Amino acid sequence: IDFSSSRGTGTAQDRVLMENVRVLTPIANPFSPGSFTTTEVSYNVIFRFDPVTLHLVPETITQSGGTGASTCANADVQVYNSVRGASAPLSGATVTIGSRTATTNSSGVASFTSLPTGVASIGVAASGYVSTTQAATLSCTATNNVAVALSPAAGQTGGLTSGQFRVILTWGQNPSDLDSHMTGPNADGTTRWHVYYSARTSGGICGLDVDDTSSYGPETITCPATSTTTGLRAGVYRYSVHHSSGSSNIGTSGANVRLEFANGTVYNYTPPASGFTGSNNVWTVFELTVSSTGAISVAPVNTIRTGVSAGSVSRPKEGAVQYGSPEDASLFQNLAK
Repeated sequence: IDFSSSRGTGTAQDRVLMENVRVLTPIANPFSPGSFTTTEVSYNVIFRFDPVTLHLVPETITQSGGTGASTCANADVQVYNSVRGASAPLSGATVTIGSRTATTNSSGVASFTSLPTGVASIGVAASGYVSTTQAATLSCTATNNVAVALSPAAGQTGGLTSGQFRVILTWGQNPSDLDSHMTGPNADGTTRWHVYYSARTSGGICGLDVDDTSSYGPETITCPATSTTTGLRAGVYRYSVHHSSGSSNIGTSGANVRLEFANGTVYNYTPPASGFTGSNNVWTVFELTVSSTGAISVAPVNTIRTGVSAGSVSRPKEGAVQYGSPEDASLFQNLAK
């Protein structure tokens, strides 16, 4: 087994994808005793981290090369500026899938054909932007459309500075509208603010940079907002995704949430595949805690609340919030469409 040309990437908080693991098998030559030929097959393997044994446990394996490999997947990767959204596609970005590389055109799209099926790691880099990797599941039924949003690099307009973090949501064609929601502590210590599409700067700390209602995203929240001089307030910042409209559900949407910090630390989150029913579901993704000294810690929540209808927002009291559990359903009641 040869790992010399393989690479590993996180696909979620507790999953790692190891691509291009080569398996070399000797086959005896019946016409020349003592001599061998070698067959080569490559695989992509997803490992799950087991916190009890501290081991990476292989979970799924997909053949990516060699005899019998399924290479019928096509993909269009759309690259955006994360703080400007669909109005700012990035041309000239380099997109890498496995051993293949392509460059985005004037519309910000890089196209691939004859890719292996299954989970793939998509690497994207562009001058003036922070490079990233994102996991996507590729199939052969139709062209796979994958959206990736890059943050401007430090020193560029929209680049993160010390003390800031950013959350970027992208997804597929369906549902057509997924919404980003961030809640956090008000200065009174008893109530919480709520940033979303109808309150893009609620609480005066975080800001919704981009709202998308027509598939793919991105939807981007920056904390503190670029336009404010207010620093992060001590308390818990909770990020959730709401299925606002459109068919399918969050679990099958290809959704990817990336949490970025100015120091280069990145967390990637993908939703559970099941547990969603119809529309109006909420996926509570993570909680970020700012201590009284300014120290930041991040914990995944990854829970689902179903049957949440849409209107006005009520903010639960800070002391009543149960951290590590789904966001209070009252936040999402009767939200204006």
